[in-house]
Amino acid sequence: MTGVRNLVNLSEIGLYALNENTYAFNLNRTEMIQILLDQSYYSKISSEVKRYENNFGEYDYSSVSNIGMIYLYIHRKQGKRKDKTKKEYGRELLQFIEYFTLHNIFDIRSLKRSQMEDYQIWLEEKYEKRKTQAKKITILSSFLKWCFEENYLERDLTRGLAGVSLDKAQIPDREISPEALSSSLHFFDNDPKFQGLLLLLATSGLRLNEVVTPDWKDLYWDQERRKYYVRTKTKRDGERHAHIRNEVFQLLTEYRRRLGLATEIDPTDQTPFYPNRYGKRYTLTSLSALVSKKLAAANLRTESHHKATAHFLRHYFARAAFNNGASIGMIAKTLDHKSTQTTENYLSRELKKENDVSDFVSIPGFNGWNRL
Repeated sequence: MTGVRNLVNLSEIGLYALNENTYAFNLNRTEMIQILLDQSYYSKISSEVKRYENNFGEYDYSSVSNIGMIYLYIHRKQGKRKDKTKKEYGRELLQFIEYFTLHNIFDIRSLKRSQMEDYQIWLEEKYEKRKTQAKKITILSSFLKWCFEENYLERDLTRGLAGVSLDKAQIPDREISPEALSSSLHFFDNDPKFQGLLLLLATSGLRLNEVVTPDWKDLYWDQERRKYYVRTKTKRDGERHAHIRNEVFQLLTEYRRRLGLATEIDPTDQTPFYPNRYGKRYTLTSLSALVSKKLAAANLRTESHHKATAHFLRHYFARAAFNNGASIGMIAKTLDHKSTQTTENYLSRELKKENDVSDFVSIPGFNGWNRL
């Protein structure tokens, strides 16, 4: 009886359809996102589909709603996705379900290849940037492929989706010159708070989230190397010990002094490594907004005059390190890149120059020729 009651509850919130093959939205998208992020339903749904496993090791998803499949997909144990990623996937896939609901199609199992082609046309008309199109198609294709592999779908609907090649003209130039960065740093000569952050990002390559996460207790002095380091969690839940340059340390401690916070290294101090003006921890969103506002005020631009962002400073760090002799492997490890291919993308322009073979070409009588 408890199992039936659980399924009824799941049906009410759209995750389980019992014996129905259709599902219409009874909740708004915000409410559905909250449900999709709630892991407490996972064991109920997964145990039910596993109950009817056949001789070929296949589970029975026939009574799971489309929303329930999205839920199972984003909480799959193989994925180990963070809540931010789950939320993004949920939002993108709900948009897909909503689109067909508005077209009176209430179950993706009845979709045809031609309808998927129409959906992609709609996406491309709605979202001009090809990078946005590519992200949406990638998430949707992965979900539909999984549904097909699990026999929830009889047709491989991904055949109706075409890959989106990125237009390089839409990828912003991320090259910041040393002169532009120096000018922006001097713009904040009377603002140790932001000058310290800007210098920190440019000389460490830290992500903003890696600045938000640590406490002051995570800052320490390495006697052997005679350098300051801060321990912080990386994007993939690893740990990085980022070098904090002396000039950055001085600016950060001056900012803390003005806030009335302790400036001595203390392994018990749980105040934020980079606090807001109230001495509290920044959220990633609020710090990102501050950085955007400050960089705009300093008019920090790329070499092609695009507005700079905090992420561009990671590119600056990688280029500066490479041009001063650091290997791609060392840079990749420092920046916590999963693959050196990402690092090579950061260094695309540098590598093109490095691999230029024009010095191997000589013309008799014209080598080193100076017309003047």
